[in-house]
Amino acid sequence: MRKYDNLTRLPPTRSYTHILCAIGTGTMFLGLVRASLPGQIVIDVPVLKGVNPLADGQPLTLSPQQSERARLLDGYHFGGYARHPQELLDFMNEFYRQTAIPSDFVYTGKLFYAVSDSIRNNYFPASSRLLVIHSGGLQGNASLKPGILQF
Repeated sequence: MRKYDNLTRLPPTRSYTHILCAIGTGTMFLGLVRASLPGQIVIDVPVLKGVNPLADGQPLTLSPQQSERARLLDGYHFGGYARHPQELLDFMNEFYRQTAIPSDFVYTGKLFYAVSDSIRNNYFPASSRLLVIHSGGLQGNASLKPGILQF
């Protein structure tokens, strides 16, 4: 067991079946796929409209085994990079009320929305153990008018 696993009281990384992250360019996603273990699925949620880092012709350098562990959860970009319709902002406020976890409208709000929607729609098997990576970026929220977000 790594020392940080004990400090945070999270299960060791190997116990997660799915690792999820929001992506822009795909760099973090690529690193997560490369570091993932057999049996784990790494799922990216693109925040850019029309981006698919797994499509043919993209410069990802994954082994065939790594490629089998990579997935795309598309359709949660809310119109594209930094777009933030009211539906997303409402979700972010409700998510914060329920979890006390702040998110941003560029990346993590879209990620948490995708995860919540996927769980609601039974995307993951019942025995799944999800690791959802909050990549920060909260400073972008300062560009919104005061009071739009409740955190």
